[in-house]
Amino acid sequence: MPPLRTLYLYIGTSTTPFQSPYTDYIVYEQLRHEFMDRPRARAAFLHGGLIWQLALHSLGVDHLPSVFDGISTEAVPFGNLLVGNSGQTYYDNGLSEEEINFMCGTYYIDHCDSSEVVSWWPRPNTWNVSGLNVGFWSAQ
Repeated sequence: MPPLRTLYLYIGTSTTPFQSPYTDYIVYEQLRHEFMDRPRARAAFLHGGLIWQLALHSLGVDHLPSVFDGISTEAVPFGNLLVGNSGQTYYDNGLSEEEINFMCGTYYIDHCDSSEVVSWWPRPNTWNVSGLNVGFWSAQ
């Protein structure tokens, strides 16, 4: 089962007023840790930004050297197709939009006439334009 669907099955689609309990966050973290215990972890590390930081939190710094081991067995069916200048094609590990949403803990809240997308962590498009993305990680 795709990881985001697993999270949806647990958290589900909620209605307003909704405040997610701390236990939902604990379950999200556990599911993320389980997801990172797969070949897809390399793709999360390669993604960079907040996704990289979440991957690092799940696996720890000891797993970083595995990124240099080369593509995983999932690179061709699930990764990114890259085309070089000469037209040569290459594959590398990459995350789908669903997996990126999963890493950020995305879920939906139903309103009467619409649905609101919320997440535990900002999704990359939001993070990249925020003032918090200064291009490096710091304790501040």
